[in-house]
Amino acid sequence: MADFAVWLGLALLAASTGLWAWRRWAPTSFWYVIGFPVKALVVYGTWRAVASGCGLSRRRRRWRWTFPGFPGLGG
Repeated sequence: MADFAVWLGLALLAASTGLWAWRRWAPTSFWYVIGFPVKALVVYGTWRAVASGCGLSRRRRRWRWTFPGFPGLGG
C-alpha cells in the first residue's frame, strides 16, 4: 500500500509540474485547453444563483423545456 502512495504522489507531482510549465511557457494553448473550459463550467454552475441574486431571472415556463434549440419557441 505504501508503494502505491509513493507512485501516486510522484504522479501528482509530475502532473502538477507539467501543468505549471505548460501554463508558464504556453499560456494561450493552456487557456484554450484547460482554462476556458474550467471557467465556462464555473460560470455555468453559478449563473443561476448570480442571476437570481441580481433580479435577472424569472420562473421557467413548461414549454421552455420542450423546445430549447428553436428561437422563438422558448430557446
